[in-house]
Amino acid sequence: MLKETYDYAVAIARKNFRRSAKYSLNGFLGFGIVELVTLIGITYLEISRTPMQYSAAFVSGVALEFFLNEYWTTRNQGFHGAHIFGLLFRLLKFETMNIVGTSLAVTVQFTLFKLFALNPLIGNVIGSAFAFPINYYIQMRVVWKIRITDDVPKG
Repeated sequence: MLKETYDYAVAIARKNFRRSAKYSLNGFLGFGIVELVTLIGITYLEISRTPMQYSAAFVSGVALEFFLNEYWTTRNQGFHGAHIFGLLFRLLKFETMNIVGTSLAVTVQFTLFKLFALNPLIGNVIGSAFAFPINYYIQMRVVWKIRITDDVPKG
């Protein structure tokens, strides 16, 4: 039973390796945009870390992630229909799912800090690593209707 579960998990990971690697790279690029928009707001626009600035930075970075995933990561896979309305609706779903994933990562980070006084930077890495497969699965399924287990034989 345990061996079959392990083999099934390995098969899913192999099937999704390339797409999840692209998805991960897009996340790093989106994070870079979040930081860049924040830097521009603080340095050039003299906006001092307001909720509006954080919101603009988050939405901008996540939008970049979405468009990279839409046109590169999931190209020729899943659902991409309904023209501009469908595109905007998928973007809204992606932004919403990203908030859920970020909340999960922050919850893990905060819990590790409170329970074990773990450095928040290390907690952030652990929280992000914990949230990544969950966020990947949910976004592929909800936004593009891609089932990551398709074509993977069960034990």
